[in-house]
Amino acid sequence: MSDLNLEIRKFVLENAIRYSGTPDAKSVMSALLGARADLRSRASEVKAIVERTVTEVGKLSLEQQQSLLAEIAPEMLGQEAESKIGPKGLPDLPNLSSWPKVVMRMAPFPSGPLHIGNSRMVILNDYYVQRYNGKLILVYDDTIGSEEKVLEPDAYDLIREGLEYLGVKYHQTIYKSDRLDVFYRYAVDLISNSQAYVCTCDAEVWRKQNKVKGKPCACRDLSPEENLARWEKMVDGSYTVKAAAVRLKTGMDLPDPALRDHVILRISEAPHPRVGTKYRVWPLLEFSWGIDDHELGISHIIRGKDLVKEGKIEEFVWNIYGWPHPELLYYGKLRFEDATLSKSKSRKEVKSGAYSGWDDPRTWSMQSLAKRGIEAQALRKVMLDLGLSMVDISISMKAVYSENRKLKDAEAPRLFYVDDPVWLGLTRVPAEIREADAPIHPDFPERGNRHIPLVRKGTKLAVGISDLDYQRFEDGQIFRLKDFANFTLKKGPTPSAGFHSREVERAREANASIIHWVPKEGRVGVEMTWADGNRTAGFAEPSVSGVAAGTLVQFERVGFARIYEISPSIRAAFAHK
Repeated sequence: MSDLNLEIRKFVLENAIRYSGTPDAKSVMSALLGARADLRSRASEVKAIVERTVTEVGKLSLEQQQSLLAEIAPEMLGQEAESKIGPKGLPDLPNLSSWPKVVMRMAPFPSGPLHIGNSRMVILNDYYVQRYNGKLILVYDDTIGSEEKVLEPDAYDLIREGLEYLGVKYHQTIYKSDRLDVFYRYAVDLISNSQAYVCTCDAEVWRKQNKVKGKPCACRDLSPEENLARWEKMVDGSYTVKAAAVRLKTGMDLPDPALRDHVILRISEAPHPRVGTKYRVWPLLEFSWGIDDHELGISHIIRGKDLVKEGKIEEFVWNIYGWPHPELLYYGKLRFEDATLSKSKSRKEVKSGAYSGWDDPRTWSMQSLAKRGIEAQALRKVMLDLGLSMVDISISMKAVYSENRKLKDAEAPRLFYVDDPVWLGLTRVPAEIREADAPIHPDFPERGNRHIPLVRKGTKLAVGISDLDYQRFEDGQIFRLKDFANFTLKKGPTPSAGFHSREVERAREANASIIHWVPKEGRVGVEMTWADGNRTAGFAEPSVSGVAAGTLVQFERVGFARIYEISPSIRAAFAHK
């Protein structure tokens, strides 16, 4: 293997381990060219080798990647071990020897797309399956368990899109709605063996008189035959919605009232997006989990601690049948300080048209992050760094933005953009100055410059600057238009600025502010969607017309934004500072 190939393999392996087994060619290129300036002139050759190596390394398990990096560059493994495991540590899965293979599942409820709050569960499951070369199952938890949680037909595809964005590789797809006959079979078995019963008590009365007081209701002591007859009435429509429910005999003397004779199936006549009105009795999620986690051979379950009660109900089911218990691991609640997460609210706003769609930034969905140019690897890194702890955590999206900046800064071209500009007439600009030259990227001069034409309309030359800059400057103040020249401001009904000097050193001597700008002639309109959902019509320099759709750029002094549409007009989504 040549020295170049070996060097690239090190960087690819380092990148793969940092991001839980999934290397990314673009971030490898950024890191490699940032560290090795001598390779920048060979960028095309390097890119071809990087892409080939990323494909090869991506086929390896996380343990194989670690082993290989330990062999060829152990010093880099030492740096990346903490990144892979996370500062707080991601422990080994318990009782691995009790299971022939690590089998895990992610079970999203299809009420909408995955959002950043769901990503922790998905990423942790994917990480551990890759770590142990196991199997990951996507289980659509699409049972109708309550009237409050609504199944959305488009959510199935939206969830798949989110997993694809996150780079999650799953090996099997299961729909709970295809397994109602299985759950019915177990329900009949539990009723027949006096492990469950059909309760016709009013739910609120049962809660106050039985659940709270730990007192069994009369339904509990009915014979299996009578309960089976009631079960048939639930199925055939004799009982109306809320008139009957199946309760598991978990025990009315349990210390925790929430666990006492828990409901495991109830009636719902709401149409289902996949099976219509074929079924009217639906299992609650914890009952269907109890059955399927056994039947699917799940070895380890990772989920939020708000589902501890559900885990205990599962254990009741496993104990009844003498099944081995999958290992239950919980993590604490995660709160984002600067993001409001509510699928129900987002669904309402998307349907009403108040949001542009599920890719609206206010939904905080995977689709919205992709539209803004947030790399999945940035989100993965932050989620893994949180570790697996029962402690509740509050974080800011700034952590994700910081990681994204590390991944994308080196490749993001620079441009000028001004939102709602103040137009300045420039005076005394020497006639020989016909364009401004600005670097495509200040850290990579070999990428060349972008040329901003300075077109005069008659003898007049005008540029737009930010209103914030205009308001903070005083009349007569010297400032510099970045990569162009220095000017003296003249405020008034028709703002203008007189040419002062060309050299940046003169601006520094005057302690002048250096600001971004756009030429009035040749400016290009850009619609910007901000993180709060607001849209504004601003202007960018002419070079923006040559940017391909999907490119993350840095609008200087404004922030990073992804150009997501170039025709019929240019549209961008703000990513972060």
